[in-house]
Amino acid sequence: MDKIQIRSAGKKDVEPICRLLSQYASRKLVLPRSQDEISRHVRNFCVAEKNGRVIGCCAFRDYGCGLFEIRSLAVSPRSVGSGTGSRLVDFMIDRLVGKDKVKIFALTTSAGFFHRFGFRTVEKDMFPQKIWSDCSKCPKLNDCDEEAVLLEP
Repeated sequence: MDKIQIRSAGKKDVEPICRLLSQYASRKLVLPRSQDEISRHVRNFCVAEKNGRVIGCCAFRDYGCGLFEIRSLAVSPRSVGSGTGSRLVDFMIDRLVGKDKVKIFALTTSAGFFHRFGFRTVEKDMFPQKIWSDCSKCPKLNDCDEEAVLLEP
């Protein structure tokens, strides 16, 4: 059985992350991210790697004052159901909890997935920074099917 490694992303991962996210962005499941944007923020990503190939990714965004968003979570369709997404979120939570008192949120169509990590469903308007920066550009703006979840470890 091949082992999946979760690690911080580096410059060599930019293209595979971009390819992976574009599969989900085309289905409007994640916001599109350009290769340039991923490259500028690659330090905020972690990846799941199997046999030298990136099969999953996850990122965070720092909104300041201890508020972080988990975003751009994607797993290769062939690896869905393998626990890779859970391992990516665990890795990211561990990375963020190491900072001072934090609040971690996500906007998702799979709130139940995040509830397993201790997140609770909250109102989206708790995160005006997110709404101003990303939601206003989202193709689902007027028909949003996502829920906000929050973890306060």
